[in-house]
Amino acid sequence: MTAECNGSGEFGDDVHVVQTSDTGVQCDLDPLIEENNKLREEINSLREELKRNKWSVDRIKDDDASTRFYTGLPSFAVFLWLYNFLASKASRMTFWRGDVNTSTTDKMRTATSTLPLIDQLFAVLVRLKVGLFVQDISDRFQISPASFSMYFTTWISLLHAELKLINPFPSLDIIQRTMPDSFKAKYPSTRVIIDCTELFIQTSSSLINQSLTFSNYKHHNTVKFLVGISPSGEITFVSDAWPGRTSDRQITEQSGLLDALEPGDSVMADKGFTIGDLLQKRKCHLNIPPFRGNSPQFSMDDVFKTQGIAQLRIHVERSIGRVKNFHILEGVIPITKLPLISKIFQVCCWLTNLDLPLVDGKKELTNVS
Repeated sequence: MTAECNGSGEFGDDVHVVQTSDTGVQCDLDPLIEENNKLREEINSLREELKRNKWSVDRIKDDDASTRFYTGLPSFAVFLWLYNFLASKASRMTFWRGDVNTSTTDKMRTATSTLPLIDQLFAVLVRLKVGLFVQDISDRFQISPASFSMYFTTWISLLHAELKLINPFPSLDIIQRTMPDSFKAKYPSTRVIIDCTELFIQTSSSLINQSLTFSNYKHHNTVKFLVGISPSGEITFVSDAWPGRTSDRQITEQSGLLDALEPGDSVMADKGFTIGDLLQKRKCHLNIPPFRGNSPQFSMDDVFKTQGIAQLRIHVERSIGRVKNFHILEGVIPITKLPLISKIFQVCCWLTNLDLPLVDGKKELTNVS
């Protein structure tokens, strides 16, 4: 049925009025539709830009310099090796929220699918190496802080368990075969070079804990680790965290290191390690710089021995320096992080063993930069 807009038929002027009204509404809608389309295009553009800015493992792909900066690993190939080494068990991980474990139910699997496993590992290594805040990393990877905290706790536990398996205390045969010439010439029975290192921690509200963790050496509340390296510079032993007040002797005695030694082994250390009697019980020997005692000065033999040990021991300091390039260990560690600090520190130590050798066994140690 048709009607003329200005006719005087059955519908008359009423039809003209309705058509005019419809046309007016359409004219009003056209700009809104156009604006809506523009907004949709802008939203899509922003979504694409967001995807481009979202961090993923592509940021370090085939870029060894970026890989070292963001993960502490020497190359992207090493990162891929580490991921492939962990991937099978990572795919079956039980995720953790704080101290309560949450099994990978359908709900949890849905949550984790927003960040692929390889990106989870990358994010965790970025946290270790660069020391970014949780909120910062969450923004970069476009996940919630709670999700990243869950990833971090879970991956640290996995890294700790798996890296520990491939970093056992080396056999005497391995030590001998990798020993640099400088050690073979002067201290051929050296099994391990040891030193302690400390990390600042937040002061506890407990007066007892304040006292236990206060380090007279650092004049701050700390946790303390015993670190041992092989003559070739590889980290071969890392203790759990001890309160900063604990003596070097007590940590050495109770950390389990002595149980790994064999009769005839030598341990090289600084003067603070008064452990000669502990080693003698195991038919082992301690090499430390000589004490001057009541003498006004060192003998020439003592001077040469002190210099020789210092030149060889410097590599334990260099090894610990490598570990502390993981900036999560910088500053004052909050109390909330202390339940994980042993695992975090040990993981950082074992990750440095994936780097290039600290010492060239065919060169004099003093010539290695």
